[in-house]
Amino acid sequence: MEKKLRIMEAARELFAQKGLNGTNSNEIAGRAGVSIGTFYNYFRNKKTLFLEILKQYLENFIAGIYQLQSNDAVPLKDNIKSHINKAFAAFDLHPAFHREALVLKFSDRDVKQLFDDVEQKQLVLISSLLKPYSRPGSERDLQVAAKVIHSAVENVGHYVTFLDSHMQREHLVEELTEMIYHYVNNL
Repeated sequence: MEKKLRIMEAARELFAQKGLNGTNSNEIAGRAGVSIGTFYNYFRNKKTLFLEILKQYLENFIAGIYQLQSNDAVPLKDNIKSHINKAFAAFDLHPAFHREALVLKFSDRDVKQLFDDVEQKQLVLISSLLKPYSRPGSERDLQVAAKVIHSAVENVGHYVTFLDSHMQREHLVEELTEMIYHYVNNL
């Protein structure tokens, strides 16, 4: 298991530096300090390895953000800001790898499927967090509201993390918090 983890860590670093297509299995094995045969004992090919790393990364991403609890003692605005900060912190874990995965999301069906699956899980979680704030009998579709909120946080998070934003992160977090707060109050 230790060798498999070393291979995954070495591969994540190389994929972040050189991309999936710019990295080969021999480089990964070399960086991990294992033989190429050991590499192939654990992974069919580098894409299979990439997908396993991405799946683990995205699961950790969700776990890091959505350790949320409804607590009436915490004001809604503070709760929203906390969630936004958790999302941005998750983007900060491995930004170069995340950027490479995002690029592949638009060109590789398997990568897109992993992102889509994770997004569906996120929408369910966000919907459940919104439910206590929606008015009884409201016709609002919480899945749609969750998508709007998810998209806003993701877009600003990507801007801050991956696009060398000239705007201050904290100011963007404050404005995004304010926007979502008013949106949620009108559910």
